[in-house]
Amino acid sequence: MPETRHAVIVGGGHNGLVAAFYLARAGLEPLVLERRPFVGGACNTEEFAPGFRASTGAYVLSMLREPIWRDMRLARRGLVVDPAGPSLNLFADGTTFMLDDDVGTTQEEIRRFSKADAAAFPAFEAELAGLGEAIRPMFDWTPPNPGLESPRDLPRLLHLGTRALRYRRRLLGAGYLFSTSVSQYLDEWFESDVLKAALGWHAINDSVAGPSTPGTAYVLLHDHAAEVAGGGARSWGFVRGGMGVVTELMADAAREAGAEIRTDAEVEAVLTEGGRAVGVRLAGGEEVRAGVVLSNADPKRTFLTLCEPSDLPASFLAGIRAYRCNGTSIKINLAVSELPRAAAMGGNGAVQPYHRGIVELSQPLLDMDRAQSLALRGIPADDPHIELCFPTVHDPSLAPPGRHVVTIDVNSQPYHLAEGDWDAIREAAADRAIAQIGALFPNLEGAILHRQVLSPLDLERVIGLTGGHALHGDMGADQLFSLRPVRGYADYRTPLPGLYLCGAGTHPGGGVTGANGRNCAREVVRDARAERRAAAARRLGRRVAGGLTRPA
Repeated sequence: MPETRHAVIVGGGHNGLVAAFYLARAGLEPLVLERRPFVGGACNTEEFAPGFRASTGAYVLSMLREPIWRDMRLARRGLVVDPAGPSLNLFADGTTFMLDDDVGTTQEEIRRFSKADAAAFPAFEAELAGLGEAIRPMFDWTPPNPGLESPRDLPRLLHLGTRALRYRRRLLGAGYLFSTSVSQYLDEWFESDVLKAALGWHAINDSVAGPSTPGTAYVLLHDHAAEVAGGGARSWGFVRGGMGVVTELMADAAREAGAEIRTDAEVEAVLTEGGRAVGVRLAGGEEVRAGVVLSNADPKRTFLTLCEPSDLPASFLAGIRAYRCNGTSIKINLAVSELPRAAAMGGNGAVQPYHRGIVELSQPLLDMDRAQSLALRGIPADDPHIELCFPTVHDPSLAPPGRHVVTIDVNSQPYHLAEGDWDAIREAAADRAIAQIGALFPNLEGAILHRQVLSPLDLERVIGLTGGHALHGDMGADQLFSLRPVRGYADYRTPLPGLYLCGAGTHPGGGVTGANGRNCAREVVRDARAERRAAAARRLGRRVAGGLTRPA
């Protein structure tokens, strides 16, 4: 006989674990099925060379929702986040720019390029902070369907309307960001190309959109909105032990609440009967029956691979096929014998302030447009924006004594190639990126002991991200809130009764927020309670009817 569960969760990434925790607290005894030998999904830490460990997906933590910190008692369990240092922007012509969390310090740096921009910067930060305050609570909402297709939608729309009245001026500003480009938005504030590049690249990460693409300005706001109030617009840090510690502790919390987690358990299909999801089939043929199934996989993998097309409406499948989910990044982890040193910053081999933060190999926004345009046409850019960090500066245990790890994210590297394939060009693309970094960090190439290169195709294969997209899909205005993943299905429910979606392909989108899993679990529990009430009403009705028809 197949095993039977109240709830099955496909995938042990952070959202799946958060959902499992809240379902277990509600008494639904969920079973999490994870394909890999360990939990984490895109939030994990792996050994990529003997003695060297790196976070192969997300590598910094900044967006995890405060209720999840509290409810899962993550700080008590030992989750420690070391505050990051300033972000250093390096340009090919030797220009340097340091972006600090302290507004006054950053103003002094901006003044080297523009006194007017230095004066405008505090107001810019204040505007983004205010917009973030207005939309931050929405991360924890279930989006309404504007078409009012369910009785649940009306109170959600009323709630949204109440908030719109309260924050009408700020939300009008946020609405403008949904429609304009980050280039346009920054042009309205600043004149320095250096400052605009340092701020604007965030808006095009994990997509083929360029800075001049309408709607990219909102992405600039997304991280701000997810921050805890008072934490600073760019407050973030490195997890001691790597990002895998986050999901290990989440798994501990879920187990303690009553969830079961099974690894090396790949789900290959969602089972249906009578037009309803009733469980899953594992690779190898084992079946697990369940009252509900939650998928933490991305929308395309969930609906185009795990589900039978005949179980879903054709219009819905068309929307999922059109959903933009093509990654644009190569991930490189380097094991090095010494810390790379930026020639432009001087100094000896000691740890410098920029080693504690993120280094951006940047370029003017117009050049980013060009690189992204190439990626859109399937051509990997030769000189893309590159981001690198040095996690061992915060946690030396990630490498042998005296050694270090360098984590690199190379942008404008499309999943779909116009010519060739990633298996053939992966190493050459990594060589170009390392040479680009080496031009600014002269000691890097000679210090490399080992390297791991993950193309967008590798990220799909290894982590299970369709298209290699770390956010389970682009964060464009047409793929957010009530439109994520498609119109009419933003409330974590799907057209297949009993099947829910809890991953980053739902509101509020990507990032290690945990909001997707928490919000989805809330809707599952609401539905379970409604079904129990309906069943009790039916039983009562039958008893009453039986009493009325009983002979005198």
